[in-house]
Amino acid sequence: MKEADLMSTSSQLLKILGEKSQPVSGQELADQLNISRTAIWKAINNLKDAGYQITSQPRTGYFLEDNGYLDAGLISRYLPTNFNFPLEIHQTIDSTNIRAKQLANKPDLTTPYIIIANQQTNGYGRYGRNFTSPSQSGIYLSILLANEQTEFNPGLLTTAVALAMCRAIEKKLAASPKIKWVNDVVVDGKKVCGILTEGISNLETQSLSNIVVGAGINYLTADFPEEISQRAGSLRNYALKAKVSRNEFIATYLEEFFKLYQTYQTGNFMPEYRAHSNIIGKEVTITQGTKSFQGNVVTIDDDGAIVLADGRKFTSGEVTKIRAN
Repeated sequence: MKEADLMSTSSQLLKILGEKSQPVSGQELADQLNISRTAIWKAINNLKDAGYQITSQPRTGYFLEDNGYLDAGLISRYLPTNFNFPLEIHQTIDSTNIRAKQLANKPDLTTPYIIIANQQTNGYGRYGRNFTSPSQSGIYLSILLANEQTEFNPGLLTTAVALAMCRAIEKKLAASPKIKWVNDVVVDGKKVCGILTEGISNLETQSLSNIVVGAGINYLTADFPEEISQRAGSLRNYALKAKVSRNEFIATYLEEFFKLYQTYQTGNFMPEYRAHSNIIGKEVTITQGTKSFQGNVVTIDDDGAIVLADGRKFTSGEVTKIRAN
């Protein structure tokens, strides 16, 4: 079998096996792909060499185990059957947000479009800060969306993403996440997930054509660089105890995100968001560029803005300090 044919067959097999929750016989696979049993066997071994765990039993067939290796088919296995958005998987990429912005230039691309990576070499967060993205442990995911709104509220979408992440954590990992306005998900007092929403403008129409929603999750991360070790946390202990793979968690997050995305513009989820906030009722410092503001947070309104006790509202900025009253 030629190398190109082997790679093509392997790719097709991976898709078939990934989506199956039961073993598939070699003969069934051979018939489906119109190739020999020998070609199936070679492609199976090729996938095993690449890191996929495929078991085989006489008279039952081949089964792709979820050993944590990121795979679109395995993610689809955990998703509802009516979920048909494209999933693009990378073992290594500069940034899933960068990739999403590149794809936004393709006029025939179907959106929503989801990019997932095992490792990022140039991951970044708000204000261009570096986001540490080691391999085999984190989840780095971006969703490219077409913008159909004339008035887009990035803060409201970011809050919806944070809540979707909290729902996924609660549903699968039995942890108690909190949200530090506006884009950090915190577990046990440390940041386990950062969220970055970016807009893409159409220069010809002078309008916002696409939105990229990026999330970086410290899922199985065990160690952090010294400079962030005091504030960065991981879901590792919860994930290992619950025996939930990255593939399964990604599927749950996507499901929760798209539930919220349908109606997020209404802000109807904000009471649930407020219940997860770790700043309401506390004195905070909010930084905007070189300026800082202090005050007691009385609520977060239905547009996602911080409301201070003196009536001031903030729709942008960063909470840099939190103090209990």
